[in-house]
Amino acid sequence: MFNAERLLGQLMGQAMGGQLGGRRKKRRGGLGLPSGGRMALGLGVLGVAMAAYEHYSQKSAAPAALPVAGAGPGAMVPPPPPGRAVPPPAPPAAADTALRTEQAMHLLRSMITAAHADGLMDADERAAILDRARAAGLDTDELQMLDAEMRAPFTLDQLAVRTPVALRQETYAAALVAITADTQEERAFLDRLGAALDLNQDTRRELHDRLGLDA
Repeated sequence: MFNAERLLGQLMGQAMGGQLGGRRKKRRGGLGLPSGGRMALGLGVLGVAMAAYEHYSQKSAAPAALPVAGAGPGAMVPPPPPGRAVPPPAPPAAADTALRTEQAMHLLRSMITAAHADGLMDADERAAILDRARAAGLDTDELQMLDAEMRAPFTLDQLAVRTPVALRQETYAAALVAITADTQEERAFLDRLGAALDLNQDTRRELHDRLGLDA
C-alpha cells in the first residue's frame, strides 16, 4: 500500500547515507543528522518521515527467532532483547491522511529537484536509488511513484510556486538534506530557492545549523 511518508523517509535515509545525487555527502560531524534525525528535523512532516524510516528500518533489521535446543520440531525462542536500545516509535496516525500525503510528496519533490541541481542524477543513479529502495522494502506502488518523480522533477520555480507558506522552511530543509551545497550549482540553487521561498538569511542559517551543514 502506498505510503508517502515512508517513501519520503527512505529518500532521506539514502541522502543522509551519501547515496543520493551521485556522490558521497559530507556533513559536519560525519554522515547523518546531528542528535538524531527526528530531533534535528523537528516535529513536522520531515520529522515524521524520518521516524517512519527509522521505524521500518529497525523492523526489517530485527533478528529472527532461534530454535530451542532440545525442544520439539518447530519450537522457537524470541530473539534476544536489543540491550538498552529503545526502538523508535511508529509514526503517529495522521489526522488528515490526504493532507499528510500531499505534504510528504511535496517535500519529496523538493529533495529530487535539489538532487538534480548539479546534473548528477542520471539514469544509472536513478536505477541505483530504486534498487536501494526496493531492498529496503518499498512496495511496487512506492517504487513506481519514486521513479516517476525522478524522471520528471519539478523546476525550482515550479517547486516554489507550489509551496504553501506553512511548508516553506521544511521545503528548504528537504533540499538541504538532499545536497550539501559544496558545488557552485548547489549553492546557487539554494540561494535561489531561499529567495523564492521568502526565507531570510537568519532563517536559512538556522536551518543549516540544525542539519549540520555550513551556510
